Amino acid sequence: MIILISSAVCSLTGCNALLDEEKREYFEKAVPIGQKYFQEHYDAEIIFTDYDINLPNSSTMFLYGYVKNDQTINISLSLDIPSMEIRSAKGPEDFIKKIQ
Repeated sequence: MIILISSAVCSLTGCNALLDEEKREYFEKAVPIGQKYFQEHYDAEIIFTDYDINLPNSSTMFLYGYVKNDQTINISLSLDIPSMEIRSAKGPEDFIKKIQ
């Protein structure tokens, strides 16, 4: 019973949350993956400036940035943690449809 209660408390209080250092490591791994993706699919160089990791609520990481030559074009990319597989890319409609 004590183990069950401890597990419930741990789950509710976020014991599975990542430390800031771990989040930063995921960000550093994800940046080149995201840059390669946008280079291959949209022929664009991307500068990633921010990120969000939703653990323990989900296994998704979001990268946020802009096109290197046009800072008005903001983009985002979602990846699965820990596989770092890309789930989706978002940006202005004319930019996203440019290559598709």
